[in-house]
Amino acid sequence: MLLKKIKIVQYKNIKNIEFSPHPTINAFTGLNGMGKTNILDAIHYLCLAKSNFGRLEKNNVMQGEEFFRIEGQFDKEDKKYNIVAKVKPPGTKILENNSKTLNKISDHIGNFPVVIIAPRDKNALLENSRERRKLMDRVLSQTDKKYLTALVDYNKWLKQRNALLKNSPDGNIDRLLLDTFDKKIDPLARFIFEKRREFIKNLIPEFLEIYKNISGGKEIPDIQYSSQLETKTYSQLVEENMKKDIILKRSNSGIHKDDLIFRINNDDLRSFASQGQLKSFALAIKLAEFSFLKREKGYIPIVILDDVFDKLDKNRVKHLVSLLFENNFGQVFISDTERDRVEQIFERSSVSYKIFEIEKGNIINEYAS
Repeated sequence: MLLKKIKIVQYKNIKNIEFSPHPTINAFTGLNGMGKTNILDAIHYLCLAKSNFGRLEKNNVMQGEEFFRIEGQFDKEDKKYNIVAKVKPPGTKILENNSKTLNKISDHIGNFPVVIIAPRDKNALLENSRERRKLMDRVLSQTDKKYLTALVDYNKWLKQRNALLKNSPDGNIDRLLLDTFDKKIDPLARFIFEKRREFIKNLIPEFLEIYKNISGGKEIPDIQYSSQLETKTYSQLVEENMKKDIILKRSNSGIHKDDLIFRINNDDLRSFASQGQLKSFALAIKLAEFSFLKREKGYIPIVILDDVFDKLDKNRVKHLVSLLFENNFGQVFISDTERDRVEQIFERSSVSYKIFEIEKGNIINEYAS
């Protein structure tokens, strides 16, 4: 799969740029705050119909403007696709595929898979259980349409359940309506739980091999999937926690409480790992995510590396570059503050590439090897 051309209009600090990416390596260089990450995020948006940073859509629009528009041309499995995202907050969000408006945003998810690796991954994955659930949801939503549908439905019913709990007078809740919500949620929770459990089981061997290559095999990492549904059904859990739900006015049972437990040498990663081990762990997870997507989709996802070379030591950069260029990672988009560093890395690897110099949201220079 290749992104052949992209046009970005009024997205964050990008007024209007258009360029044709290289089929392998594309690097965007320039000072911080010039728009490098915004270009990468626009590519992410085109693939997944959302920003990688979870921003409100109004915050993605260039200051002083009312809308943004991103258009990209893809080649995938001998077919051509023209994808357009047109967003005018607060309510208008239109996605088009070859001039046909998609009825649901979810119809787009997974058609153009992407993996993004960024410095924030380490802190996000280690400090936030929501981010760890998003890791599972992001990959599974791109590979399994039934999972995505179940997740959307689960969140819809959970939102209604929480609204009922929140808006009901103390001790005077409509149990019949609550039971209706729970009957809808129960099979969805079981399905999502089983898919997540299977995913982690399949991800671990790939993760272990990648971590071994990055770290030199000095430690033994592990990922464990933790869920309330491991021992009880959703119906049993809500029955046990009903009083708690009513008192706290929110749902305390379900797959929205799932988590991933990260360990290294049987110790909790957050408590005992060095900064180097933490970086290796986060990087290995992301590369395993790529391998899983590649295997499940049958073609190569786009890879985005946002300011990675500056935050990794030389040894980890060496392993990352080796994995990228020796294992056919396909099309890669990179941001970096130092053009010289990027050129040295690429020249040592004997790969062709393009470098785009970015200043104030514009491409001021373009160089191809």
